[in-house]
Amino acid sequence: MKSPTDTDSFLSEDGRVEVVFDLDQLAYSQIALVMKAAVTGLDSEQFDGPDHITVMITGDEQIRELNRDFKGEDEITDVLSFNVDDVSDPSGNDKWPEFAESADSGEVATDRLGDIAISLPQVVRKATKNGKSADRELAMLTIHGVLHLLGYDHAELDEEKEMFGKADVVLADIFGE
Repeated sequence: MKSPTDTDSFLSEDGRVEVVFDLDQLAYSQIALVMKAAVTGLDSEQFDGPDHITVMITGDEQIRELNRDFKGEDEITDVLSFNVDDVSDPSGNDKWPEFAESADSGEVATDRLGDIAISLPQVVRKATKNGKSADRELAMLTIHGVLHLLGYDHAELDEEKEMFGKADVVLADIFGE
């Protein structure tokens, strides 16, 4: 198998999850983990609807730019989710991050749920701070992004308990716990 480079994208076996990245190099094990976390997260919710996503693994500057341009917050964050239902800015213009396949055509495919961006440096920092492995943090953020795309939120305490509880169940499935 070829090693990942900054020009590669990888597609899950079922074709629902694409992983892209703009880093110099990303380990294949990290790509496989993101795919597994995204697919497992999607499969954990038996819903009938769009289920194709793109996950971009990026650096701090790109995530900050995405956060500023699409969420209005000029700061580095760990994960961003872009649901197809939420792609309009206040003026009514469609807004979509450049890493999404739909950016080329200007149209969102009917089977497309949305896109997720994750800052790999932020993953490493959070893992170190929380005493967890970077792999576990990467999987958790991927699942977190998928759950947001599926409509979950954590603005209220009861929502947070539900969303993080679901993420814990998916993590346990991935890591065999």
